[in-house]
This record gives sequence, structure tokens and C-alpha cells, in this order.
Amino acid sequence: MERKRLVLGLLSLVMAVGFVSGAVAQDKKGAPPANTGPYGLPSLDAVKDKVKPTEDELKKIEEIYAQGTKNETETKGRAKENGTDGKTLAGYLSQGKIEVINKVKEVLDKDKSKLYDDLVRASQPDKKKK
Repeated sequence: MERKRLVLGLLSLVMAVGFVSGAVAQDKKGAPPANTGPYGLPSLDAVKDKVKPTEDELKKIEEIYAQGTKNETETKGRAKENGTDGKTLAGYLSQGKIEVINKVKEVLDKDKSKLYDDLVRASQPDKKKK
């Protein structure tokens, strides 16, 4: 009888550890990196360092990023409420990302806009080739 309790206790412990480690791994997988802007775009600090916008441009970019972050959160919330599939959600997020990129590029001059494009391209993960 004592042996059964010991085996059941150990089995319960192993199962609990397995569930917890799976949940932790899943949380890490779904979370975006902390140093990114809305829709996975480069962070505001990276934009400041690489693009070097003027004070006015920076203020407008901050507003655009704030609105983009708000829109991204709302889109994800609505998708969760409505049970939207992953592919459709990815399409909506892609549209939002393009919208933020275009708004930022409107604020910047031609040279800075090119630098921003390069920064965005560098921050995106490489697509897998089939």
C-alpha cells in the first residue's frame, strides 16, 4: 500500500511538471519580442538610432506607433471574440502593418524613408523557402 502511494505521488508530480513546462513554453512562443513596435515593426528606439528623425518627425512617429499598437490590440481582441481563424487574423495584421509603415514614411523625407524601409526589412524574419 505504501508503495502504491509513492508511485502515484511521483506520477502526479511528473505529470504536473509536464503540464507546467508545456504551458510556459507555449507562453514564450506566442509572446512577441519586447523590443518591437506595433505589428512587429522596429522599436521606436531603433528608429531613433538608425533613421535619426527630427523632433517633429519623432513626435508624429510616436503618435503613429501608439495608434498602431492600439489598433493591433483591438484587432487581436476582436479576432478572439469572433473566433477568427489564424490566416484571416494574419491578413488583418498585415494590413495594419502596411498602414503603419506607409504613415511613418509619409512623415519622413525620401532619404530617411529609405533608411526606415531598410530597418523594417532587417527586423523581419527571413521567409522559409519551399
